[in-house]
Formats: sequence, structure tokens, C-alpha cells
Amino acid sequence: MCSFRDFPLSFAELMTTDSQLRVLYVDDDEIALNITQCQLLRVDIHTEITSDVVEAVSFLTTQPIDLILLDSVMPTIDGVEFLQLIRSLNLEHPVIFLSGFDLGELKNAVAEYEVVGFLDKQTHRLNLPNHILEMYNKHLAHSA
Repeated sequence: MCSFRDFPLSFAELMTTDSQLRVLYVDDDEIALNITQCQLLRVDIHTEITSDVVEAVSFLTTQPIDLILLDSVMPTIDGVEFLQLIRSLNLEHPVIFLSGFDLGELKNAVAEYEVVGFLDKQTHRLNLPNHILEMYNKHLAHSA
């Protein structure tokens, strides 16, 4: 369990809404899953985590999920394939990719799909909740 003291306070902590954002984070890296969950829970973003694709699809079909945070490189199915899978199942949840790999190549690979945004695991880690909230709020404004 990580300590919330491990991460600095941010303006996202002040951004409270009547409805809590619910995120599903899919990644094969257990450490990244746990750290990210702690970061997001700290600012009251409910976060489900999984490294299992079947479990992820189950979450999406049975739980109220507002946003998917998705790693791009995973051993059994990569993020692009997962996005293709959920779109083929008519699951239209907004997606933000969180990757440690080349975002340019990733953007090209998913160009045909609507993706909310792309975040780099290294450069965006410190203020991750802010970046996610900003992208999600822009998506909501654009969708309205």
C-alpha cells in the first residue's frame, strides 16, 4: 500500500463534483497499477485496476465506469487490440492511453478510433490526476 504522502498535493484535490469519476486502469505492471490507483484515490477518483483483459471487459459491462486508462504494451493483448476489442463489443467508454513507449506511433495506430488523450508514464506521472481530469473534462465539454 502506498502512502498518500508520497505524492504532492495538486489543484485536482480541490476539484470536487457531485458525481465521482470512476476510472478503470488496465496495465500489466502491478506496481504501476497500485501507484496510479493511490494517486487517483487521493483526489477522490474511484479507480478499479486490473491486469486481466477478461476482468477489464467484465468491469466495463457490469460496473459504472466513466473512463478507461489504458497501457499500450501488455503481454497477452496490447492497448490497441484492447481498444479494438471493446469497440467491437460496442463499448464506447472514453479512453486515455498511459504509456511508457512512443506516443507518436501509438497515436497513428489508434487514429481510426476516438481517443480522449495520450499520457507518458514518465513525464506525466507527477501530476497524473490533473492531466486525467483536464482531458476528461475537455472530452465532456466536446461531447455535450
